[in-house]
Amino acid sequence: MRHALLPVAVISCILASTPVLGASRATVDVQYVQPAKFTDFNIYGRGAQWSTAYFAAQISDDLRPALERKVPGGKLTLRFMDIDLAGHYPSRGGSSIRVVRGEIRPARMSFTFALQDSSGRVVASGNTRITDTTSQTSMAHDPRRKQALYYEKRMLERWLRSLKTP
Repeated sequence: MRHALLPVAVISCILASTPVLGASRATVDVQYVQPAKFTDFNIYGRGAQWSTAYFAAQISDDLRPALERKVPGGKLTLRFMDIDLAGHYPSRGGSSIRVVRGEIRPARMSFTFALQDSSGRVVASGNTRITDTTSQTSMAHDPRRKQALYYEKRMLERWLRSLKTP
């Protein structure tokens, strides 16, 4: 009798650990208003068109888990009015490497946002300006800081975590 129940137990465990079909995943929608006019938005020295697609993919992938923890199945729409990426490109040599040192050029962003729960009800919205006010020297030994858009991702994650929702 015990051996007859084993397949039922295994199937039950598999079904319990499989995500429910149709369960919605959190989504992040990134939009822009005239990105060619942003303060500093040339990622890897590329133009605004390439940078918008790259930034949207990076930010969406990075914020999705934090959004899922905050509002399971929710949707966050970010509409950027201006972006000033952290650091700067050296003025000589045509380098595609961004230099981020000290707090001379912190990341800054202004955007409107709408956060919806899984039923589509808006639980938070508004417009904001955020600046990376943390000391970049305090993260000198963080290996992730060499990742693309590290400072911008971290700043947006902090903002999302601090966002008040009912």
